[in-house]
Amino acid sequence: MDDHVGPVPIRVRFERAAPDAPVIGAVALAESAIALDLRPRLEMTMDWSEPATAVMSHGTAAVIRALSGARSFGVRELARVAGVSPTRARQVVQVDAHPGSHLVRLNFDHVAVQPTIALAHLRTEILHRLGDEVNGWPSPAEHVSLFGSAARGDGNTYSDIDLLVVRSPGDQEAWDHQLADSAATIRRWTGNWVSWFEVELDELQRMANEEEPIVDEWRRDAILLRGRS
Repeated sequence: MDDHVGPVPIRVRFERAAPDAPVIGAVALAESAIALDLRPRLEMTMDWSEPATAVMSHGTAAVIRALSGARSFGVRELARVAGVSPTRARQVVQVDAHPGSHLVRLNFDHVAVQPTIALAHLRTEILHRLGDEVNGWPSPAEHVSLFGSAARGDGNTYSDIDLLVVRSPGDQEAWDHQLADSAATIRRWTGNWVSWFEVELDELQRMANEEEPIVDEWRRDAILLRGRS
């Protein structure tokens, strides 16, 4: 959970659900070969600065994302686009020798390439899952958004998943039950704890009118999952 300045008159709950499933350890790519290292780690949490590091290095994920559109690059151009060194770029690609140039591309013939591309885009997958989860609640929320370090992409393996929830009137027991169930589900997906920041609509309006600092953070960083922004 991120630190905030000023009063925060909202209900905060920290859900702690025990992990109960193994997680793939790492993916290593070298030249045109791809190898999976399956080492279950029950306590693995996701690094929100680069979720793909749950299964591969930061550099590998960046190179795969750059090449996943099937475009060919020069090695230096690829390194610049992916934000890695030319040496690292060469380690994860296949080089096509053409007269006067050396282009690099992902080896799309390899059986593991498509699953690896999916792994390199884990952040997108997580956001889709979060949206599906909160939009499937039996007691609907007025609004749900991801904020904090997970939304900004500057968190780490110790980061909570901070979710702002503008709740609707309804049965408290049913509401608590669905939040607990969702927290356990999200924990299984990522290994990270969930922090729910619950507020009712009239209280949210008051906070906005009084220009409380946390409202500015929500406006600046939040990723909408349900409702209106």
